[in-house]
Amino acid sequence: MTQPNFPISLSKEVSNVVATSGTWTVTLSDVDGIIAGMRFTIGGFTTPSWNVTDTVDLVNYTAKTVRYAHGNATVPSQETWAQFNLACEWIALEDLEAALGYTFDVTDTPWAEAQVSAANNWSYQMRKSSGYEDHPNYAPNAAAKQGVILYASQLIKQRGAVDGYASFDNQGFGVAPGQSYAQILQLLGCKRPQVG
Repeated sequence: MTQPNFPISLSKEVSNVVATSGTWTVTLSDVDGIIAGMRFTIGGFTTPSWNVTDTVDLVNYTAKTVRYAHGNATVPSQETWAQFNLACEWIALEDLEAALGYTFDVTDTPWAEAQVSAANNWSYQMRKSSGYEDHPNYAPNAAAKQGVILYASQLIKQRGAVDGYASFDNQGFGVAPGQSYAQILQLLGCKRPQVG
């Protein structure tokens, strides 16, 4: 991999697509920061079945192409437009389960994975807006990783709640469990929320 240019853009424009027996090659505006094994989403193709979430198999840094396997379609090489979006992967579902002391069952796993993805992307964008230059595949440090885990934990705990955390305290005196938003930002290395 060539050394990335920071900050790395999570969204890259697709300008060409070709597929042979389910092996897809897309030409991107840039391949900066992309590594084989990274998760990604492609959207915007006018052929709906081409819009996928998958894993990068191979990156050609000279030709600015990414290869991945999906289905068995053969598509002639053509200019096109779509968006290639890298997933930030600072934590995985296993990190969240370890923090919660709970293993999600098969029915809850997709929802829990969505909260992990949301926490990863939100944390990446918060650090980027604070001036940090991070790689989407690698948490910058242990504190930032812990901040992502705590934010994902809060998203999980808020499921089904009208506002804040669900509570079983009929007196209304319950204290929300977990960490505050300010503490999460502190772990991410971002400034505290300010008024005015």
